[in-house]
Amino acid sequence: MTPRVPSVLLALLLVAGAAFLLTRARLSRGEPANETERDTPIVAPSRIAMEEDEARVVLDSAEVGRIGLLTAPLAPAGRAPELRLPGEVIAEPERTAVVRAPVAGRLSAESSAWPRLGDQVRAGTELGRVSDARPLTAPIGGVVVRVGARPGEIVSEGESLLELADRSRPVVRIVWGPEAGRPLPRVAIVPTTADRRVDADLIGPAAEADPITRRPAYLYRARSGWSGAVPGTLVEAAVPRGAAREGVLVPDRAVVQWDGLAWAYLRRAPGRYTRVRVPTDRPVPGGWIAGPPLSPGDRVVVTGAEELLSEEFRARVTVGEETGE
Repeated sequence: MTPRVPSVLLALLLVAGAAFLLTRARLSRGEPANETERDTPIVAPSRIAMEEDEARVVLDSAEVGRIGLLTAPLAPAGRAPELRLPGEVIAEPERTAVVRAPVAGRLSAESSAWPRLGDQVRAGTELGRVSDARPLTAPIGGVVVRVGARPGEIVSEGESLLELADRSRPVVRIVWGPEAGRPLPRVAIVPTTADRRVDADLIGPAAEADPITRRPAYLYRARSGWSGAVPGTLVEAAVPRGAAREGVLVPDRAVVQWDGLAWAYLRRAPGRYTRVRVPTDRPVPGGWIAGPPLSPGDRVVVTGAEELLSEEFRARVTVGEETGE
């Protein structure tokens, strides 16, 4: 016969069961609210504020330090508007030289290594010898543009061993259109392979007109060389047009690209930055010359401009039914 459970123990079991059911009911009623809270989009506070009729990115000192944001003052600069004329570096046969084998025999190098393609060689440098013939020397100073043989090889008499080209002052052919007026005695050459300008002096008219445009062409000799000044290298001649316009130099590192345009962030006050256009029609080495609203002494962001642009984009992003603005 099954023993009977005491009435007190039975009462305790009933109370515990009721408490369990009540707690479960309360938890089940709270689950939908928790899911709603979990699915609610989190909208970060916007750092964009409208002040004095312009949008500004507003950062506190902690955020400025976190980004590593740095500014620099704009220096005054000025340059006359320029007309760019196309041109190219041309070959100069009279400024090239070929080192040939004086006799047939085995080529050997002197104490220094045999020059390689692209090496710079000074005039008179002893290069090597063929068998017991007199040492070979560089007839001109220049860059090695062709290597015909190497030490240890058997060469024939008159064979080309090295070809040198003097590119210390390359000649460029500039297509001179009527909009440029009379040819100037000196122009600034802007090489595409060097981040600088090279002054060049007028030699005279080219023997032939430009084969594409049929416009007259003029030859200019650069006052110095630059890396990559090989025949066929495309260049531009910067011809001044009109009086110089004053402005400021906006450095490259301050400029960000957005929507196909160039921009910089101007500091209006500590922690407040606004985006302004940077015209790119007056490029100079290291940046661009710009006018108002930029003035000498204004401070622009030179480190952290990309983060400020991202902050503006974030303010425009829609999350659910809310925006960051």
